[in-house]
Amino acid sequence: MITHKAMLAAVHISVWTATKHDRKVSREVADQNGARERAGRYNKQLLMGASKLEDLRSLSGQIRQHFYKVTLPWSDEGLRLLPSHFLFELKAKMREFEREFNDGIESFLTVYPEYIREARSELGGLFREEDYPSAEKLRDKFSVKLDILPFPAGEDFRVEMSTEEQARMAREIDASAKEKLAMGTEELWKRLRQVVGHMVERLNEPESRFHTTLVTNIEELVSVLPALNVNQDPDLDRFASQIRDRLCVHSAKELKKDDLLRSDTASQAAEIVAEIDSVLGGRRSNIVLFPNGEPEVEEIFAHMSAYMGAPAA
Repeated sequence: MITHKAMLAAVHISVWTATKHDRKVSREVADQNGARERAGRYNKQLLMGASKLEDLRSLSGQIRQHFYKVTLPWSDEGLRLLPSHFLFELKAKMREFEREFNDGIESFLTVYPEYIREARSELGGLFREEDYPSAEKLRDKFSVKLDILPFPAGEDFRVEMSTEEQARMAREIDASAKEKLAMGTEELWKRLRQVVGHMVERLNEPESRFHTTLVTNIEELVSVLPALNVNQDPDLDRFASQIRDRLCVHSAKELKKDDLLRSDTASQAAEIVAEIDSVLGGRRSNIVLFPNGEPEVEEIFAHMSAYMGAPAA
């Protein structure tokens, strides 16, 4: 059952922006130009060259990047589909990230007074002491948190309503869940097409410089793709296996040194891209969610509908 194979997850990260809307300057600029104050805003950069703060922003990006790598799109509110296979790995990795993040906060706060002194010189007449929170208050402006929620199921629905409303709600739940699962499958196809297409572009440019990530990015994707493929799309698994066997045999260093090897790998990558495009072209109007004939997710939808006394869509 899909409820045993996946759940919903969200990562919430807060980092102090170190910017401030200067109302006084905004009014002065508007007055000087005969405009209303709402015509523009002057936002000050409170800290310049604050490398410790930049480190925290960079770490935030790394956290999100890792989270996106092991999850699939689900909702506009930040929730993403997390295959159960990655649960313990993600939680362990997030604990590492949290420790690093907290260490980064303390490192930043240690030099915070020095950054303020530098800002006083940089901002001149725009400097305002009150723009800078105390270290204690500033610490609360940084946070990182992982939320895990169960996959929505019909038995969680406990609202009294008419039979007609139950039927309508069941159809909406079915349609919404199917659409979101289809979106996750589409995301995997996009990831696969993007990394292989990038390899084709780089290897076909005689003077191009590429890094080890040209191959390692593909290796990472095909290694996690089977677990991310919660809809068990056999075409995705087939391409992942094919890409691993044909494009991940040689390192980027080997491809740089051997022109023949580079040309052959580029040709194979181009063939795979064409095959992917061919498969997607035949499925563009109707992505197959359950191509193996055993639609486990459909069983959940049927159960949800039956619970609410309505036929599955």
